[in-house]
Amino acid sequence: MPRYSTPAPAPHYLAVIRAGLGLTQAQLAGALGVSRHLVTKIEAGQRVLPAAAGIILAWLTQALPPPGPPAPLPALSAEQATPLHTRAAAVAHETQQLLRRLERGQARARRALSWLRAAPALLATLPPAEAERHQCWVEATTAEAEQALEGEGSPVLHRLLEARLAGLRAEAAVLAGYLKEPIASG
Repeated sequence: MPRYSTPAPAPHYLAVIRAGLGLTQAQLAGALGVSRHLVTKIEAGQRVLPAAAGIILAWLTQALPPPGPPAPLPALSAEQATPLHTRAAAVAHETQQLLRRLERGQARARRALSWLRAAPALLATLPPAEAERHQCWVEATTAEAEQALEGEGSPVLHRLLEARLAGLRAEAAVLAGYLKEPIASG
């Protein structure tokens, strides 16, 4: 048996006007001279707008923006752009810190993995003189390498740092785009 879907109900005209003008229900109620509760009931289809509010509603609708994509944001003044500059500098600093941390951890992991690849061959060919001392040294160095892969050398930590870096780079790119916009005069 085929299923029929019902279309989503269209928003109430008061909700459309509120959204177009950026008003809350309380603000629209204030303009119309009715209670916010009545606006809520009207938008829910449970009540009707009093006729006296129709003139105000017509006055409000003339200020609705034309249909289509939203207008671009206004240009920022130099003072308004200050937080963007501050955040961009903080993002750049944090990116550098994380990059250094990641590079140190990756170098540590490379050293540890190189040792872990070499250790079995060294254990298999211990020199007969002082074999026990060399075996203890290889085992101790192997334990250090394994610990290195659990701390800053952890591949999981490296992936987490790379994810954070990707987020910071994306934020830096967006901020750079905003900072390229013309500054409003005045």
